[in-house]
Amino acid sequence: MIINCSMRHSTSGRKRKTNAYSKAKRPVFVAQAIKETKPVVKQSIPSAPLSTKTKYKTEDNSWKLVESKNWTVAPAYNKGAYQVIPRGDVEWIGK
Repeated sequence: MIINCSMRHSTSGRKRKTNAYSKAKRPVFVAQAIKETKPVVKQSIPSAPLSTKTKYKTEDNSWKLVESKNWTVAPAYNKGAYQVIPRGDVEWIGK
């Protein structure tokens, strides 16, 4: 049972409590006293340099080039995904 625009029933048809249609009273606004606080001390944090040369040591990735020569990437048989295959098994790709 759906009763539209009813104060006594909800939209699902359940009967509301008797005070459901009374307006809720708003709380009275009371201004609070402002407490005095100590000033906040700001710390100066330097930003990163804008130059292209960095002092930081880059990670050595030369081992990845050597290791990747032992593997190849090929599509799996009758599938859309690619797989990583050892160099010794290249002759069996797609079979």
